[in-house]
Amino acid sequence: MIRSDRFPQALRALQRLIVHAKAQAYATGQSGVAELLNDLELLPEYIADDRDRTDDFVEMLEGIVQVHPTCRYIVEEFAKPSPAAT
Repeated sequence: MIRSDRFPQALRALQRLIVHAKAQAYATGQSGVAELLNDLELLPEYIADDRDRTDDFVEMLEGIVQVHPTCRYIVEEFAKPSPAAT
């Protein structure tokens, strides 16, 4: 868990790491990986937003699966209800 007061910074760091990894992938000719990272780049923004971006998040995941079908299991996991907190 990340403390709530550091959550925005943690998401920003995650997004910056995705962008950095994307640049590295393009630089080494791994365009497939770079394109996937490009698609992932906005997800941390959706999580950090004060507004409800759940539908946007799901739409982005579904779009990723259209381009990267091997990621389908991730969307299926996301769609499952979370276990009740104990």
